[in-house]
Amino acid sequence: MRVFAKAYRWLRHRHAVRHDFRVAKQRLLSSTELTSEEKGILDKVSLRVHSADTMYEDSNASHYLSVGLSASRCIRETLSRTPAAYRVGSILDFPCGYGRVLRFLRAMFPTSEITAAEIDSTALDFCRRSFPVTTLLSKTTFSDVSLPHRFDLIWCGSLFTHIDEDASSNLLRFFHDHLSDQGVCVFTTQGQHSIDRLQSKKTTYGLTDNAQQKVIRDFLSKGYGYADYSNTPGYGIAAVSSQRIRELARGVGEWHEVLFLEHGWDNHQDVYAFAMQPNKGHGGRQGIALSAF
Repeated sequence: MRVFAKAYRWLRHRHAVRHDFRVAKQRLLSSTELTSEEKGILDKVSLRVHSADTMYEDSNASHYLSVGLSASRCIRETLSRTPAAYRVGSILDFPCGYGRVLRFLRAMFPTSEITAAEIDSTALDFCRRSFPVTTLLSKTTFSDVSLPHRFDLIWCGSLFTHIDEDASSNLLRFFHDHLSDQGVCVFTTQGQHSIDRLQSKKTTYGLTDNAQQKVIRDFLSKGYGYADYSNTPGYGIAAVSSQRIRELARGVGEWHEVLFLEHGWDNHQDVYAFAMQPNKGHGGRQGIALSAF
C-alpha cells in the first residue's frame, strides 16, 4: 500500500510540474517583452524537467524558463559580433546540469553538434535522452577532461561562481584550448552586484558570516573573492571584478574580449565573451537588443 501511495504522490507531483511549465511557457509567449525571435525559440524548447533538478525551485517555472531565455540573449548578442558568415557547427555546454540552458541551445541550433559535460551521471543520462546531445562525464580537475574536438561555441553558466582563482585560470585555459579557430566562449561570473548583495545582507549565498566577509574583503583588495562552502573544500562562492577576469583571460592565450554585460545573465551574473578572432566592428551581424524581464 505504501508503494502505491508513494507512486501516486510522485505522479501528482510530475503532473503539477508539467502544468506549471506549460502555463509559464504560454505566459511568456504572450508577453510583450519578448521579441518574435525569442518567442520562436521558446516555442521549440522542451519542457521536460528532471525531479532532481534543483534549478527548478519553489515551483517557479517562469523564472526557470526566463533564465534560459536570458542565456539565449547573451549568446545571440555575442554571435551578432562575429563575422556574418560565421556558423556554429559544434557547441559545448560546460557544465550542463539538467539542461536549463541546454534546452535553449538545442532549440536555437537544431542541426548543430552539441556536447553536454557534467560530473553528475544522472543529469547526463537525462540530457542525452531529452534534448538529444552527446554527453561527456566531466572531472573536477579540468586538465583531466578529454574532449574529442574543438568547439565553435562554448557556454559556461555559473561555474566560475563556485571556484577559486587558480581553478578559474585553469578553466579559462581549458576553454581557450578547446575553441575552434574562430570559436567564441561565453561565460558568467559573480561580480560587484553580488558583493553589493552580500554587503547589504540581501543574501548569504549559503556562506557563513566569516566566509562572506572573506569574499568581500578579497574582492575589494585583490579583485577576486572566494570562500568554500562549509565542509566542501574547493567548492564555494566566488566574486570577481571585470578587471581581474580580463587579466586572467589575457594570461591563458591569444583571444579577444567581444562582449561584457554587467549582471547581464538573469540580472545577476556578469557575462563575458572571448573569441579567437578579434571583433571586426563593422563586419559583424546586426546587434540584438537585450530586453530585461
